[in-house]
Amino acid sequence: MTTQSERYKKQADAVVPYAAMDELPSQVLDQIARLRRNLPVVFILYYGGTIGMTKLKAAFDKMVYGPTDDAEKLLEPLTVKGLKDKIQVVWVPVYKKAIDSTNGRWVHWVSIGNAIKLLYDLATGFVVCGGTDTMAHLAAAMRFMFPNIGKPIVATGAQIPMIELGDDATNNLYFAITAAASDISGSFLMFGDELMDGGHVHKVKDKRRKAFACPDQFLFGHYDDELRIYSHAPRRNPIITSARLQFQPHFREGVKVVRISPATPSESILHDATDPTCSAMLLITFGAGNVRDEGVIEDEQSHIDCLWQLHQRRYPVVLGSPMMDGVVDSPYLSGAKAVSKNEGDGNAISAGCTTGAALEVKCMVALAKAWDDNKDALDYDKFRAAMEQNHVGELG
Repeated sequence: MTTQSERYKKQADAVVPYAAMDELPSQVLDQIARLRRNLPVVFILYYGGTIGMTKLKAAFDKMVYGPTDDAEKLLEPLTVKGLKDKIQVVWVPVYKKAIDSTNGRWVHWVSIGNAIKLLYDLATGFVVCGGTDTMAHLAAAMRFMFPNIGKPIVATGAQIPMIELGDDATNNLYFAITAAASDISGSFLMFGDELMDGGHVHKVKDKRRKAFACPDQFLFGHYDDELRIYSHAPRRNPIITSARLQFQPHFREGVKVVRISPATPSESILHDATDPTCSAMLLITFGAGNVRDEGVIEDEQSHIDCLWQLHQRRYPVVLGSPMMDGVVDSPYLSGAKAVSKNEGDGNAISAGCTTGAALEVKCMVALAKAWDDNKDALDYDKFRAAMEQNHVGELG
């Protein structure tokens, strides 16, 4: 059986390094050589998703959408409307081939990060163009990878590809390019007509144009007849150059994400913790970190009983709220017991106000920080410390 360290090394070998300019495709280098000084420069880092899909005939004789990477075709609706006169756009494919976003993982995030690090000083800003199913994870990953970035990284995608009538892809891409050329810095998502903090977005709709949402305080702008940036949005920091840019491309798979439910026995989390491919658990609780603290039949274990057993095994369990604006800080006895460090209580790790995709990504960051290569195992204390640390403002 492949060990977790062996799996990680094989995945790391799949990362596209982009360590030097000559590693970029020749067509990208040609575009860079023709850049003018008088207009903003936005690099579109494209890795696939609905926005650039075309119709394919599948093996089972059905027409389906599949990813493509025809930059000229994808930019054509904006080119004919005069985009080149306002903003210079350089299209950069950042992986070996365009992918469906369901295939998006940390390997793709780091490949994108390598390209951003390489091109940073040439750019006014960046657009990361991909699919919606893992878009929230990607936007959160950008936040963790570049904690002090002084320019915008704006993620976007689409519900309907550009090749279809009535698509949202064209507007989403244009709004994102405009945002990437504006006076903001950090990781964002531009979708529908709203500019959102990339560390707090949640996908909430499958087909509607406003597919993503965030708590009100993390809405940083919108587009009507032009882009409106709100006063509380973080602004550019020209002091940050590539030499000063912090780049932390450290993620690791191996987190078991479990959602508790009245349909599932409490003891099931003990079985989930035996998964040999995972070394930590993210338990999505009821409300603000609440779990069962009693049974209804004799000898039935509660969630608290199971959490205590896992703590004794030094198996870390993070409690997260299922709510978009949730926080694990329960006023109820069951929730207080869950994160209590008293003997016999849950001793679980509170995720605080970090929720959704950002919480899952943070668990991957903590796993990478706490992994002991010599033992091929997770260091419990280091993982707990990394989860309790406020890395990029995710805890408040």
